Amino acid sequence: MSCTESPTQAYDTTDQLNQAICIEDWEGAIAILDNIIPDYPNSQTTLLEYRDRLQKLSETGLSDVHQLDYDCTNESIPKIEETPLSDRVESYNEQIDPGMSYDEVATIVGRPGKINDIYSSYLWRDEHGNFLYAKFSEDQLDNLNIDEIRDCEDNNPRCVAVGITAPVPAAEFKEIAARFEEGMNAEAVLEQLLQELGEPESQSERVHYEWRFAEATDPDPNNCTLYVYFSNVKSEMVELTLNNDRVSFNQADCLYDDR
Repeated sequence: MSCTESPTQAYDTTDQLNQAICIEDWEGAIAILDNIIPDYPNSQTTLLEYRDRLQKLSETGLSDVHQLDYDCTNESIPKIEETPLSDRVESYNEQIDPGMSYDEVATIVGRPGKINDIYSSYLWRDEHGNFLYAKFSEDQLDNLNIDEIRDCEDNNPRCVAVGITAPVPAAEFKEIAARFEEGMNAEAVLEQLLQELGEPESQSERVHYEWRFAEATDPDPNNCTLYVYFSNVKSEMVELTLNNDRVSFNQADCLYDDR
C-alpha cells in the first residue's frame, strides 16, 4: 500500500460511468460499461463482476455510503459505521491479498467500488536495460515514457541483468518516442511500436477501483480512501490514503493517524 493524493482525471468514459451511477441512471451506466468491456479482453472478468454488482445496486438504489464513493453529495461526510475508522480499514487491509478478484474484494469491503481508471500498458526493454513504457486508454495514447539507466554503481540489478558496467543512453527509444504525442490513435501507435520493437516484454490491462471511508468528527473529518489495482483480472496492489497522507503500502499494517 502506498498513499498518495487522489488522482485527478480528465472528463472521460469512466467519469461518465460514475456520474450515471451517481444520478442512478442504471440503464445508462450499464450501457457505458458494456461499451468499455470489449476494449479490455484481459479485464473482462473484473468488469463483468463489476457489472453484476451494479445490476444488484440498481435494485436497491444508492445508500449514503455509496454516495460518498461517487461524490453524489456536497453535504458533510456522513458517519458510516459505529466501528472506528482505524479498525475497519485495518480489517480490510488484513483481508485483501494480491491475486484476489474484484468480486472477492468488493465482498470484503461490502459494496461496489468506484472505477477510477481503465487502461492498457506495454513495456519494452532494450539490450542495455532501458525501458520504454506505453499507456493507452479511451482508444488514445496516454503517455509514452522512457526509463533510462543512469547509474550502474553498487551492483544496480538492472545493469547486472544485461551485463553492463556503465549505462548506455536509450537512443532508439528516444527517437521513436519523439514521433508520437498524447492523444494519438491507440491502435495506430501500438501497431507502429510492434513493427519497430517487436513483441513487448510485458503487457497488461488494469482496472483501478476506489472505496472511501469516513467518520464525522469536529471540526475536521477523518477520511480514508482504499485503491485496489487489478492487473489482468487479479489484484496486484493496494493503496490507502488517510486525509491524503500515506498510511500503508503493499499489505503493510494500516496505522491510523489520529491527528
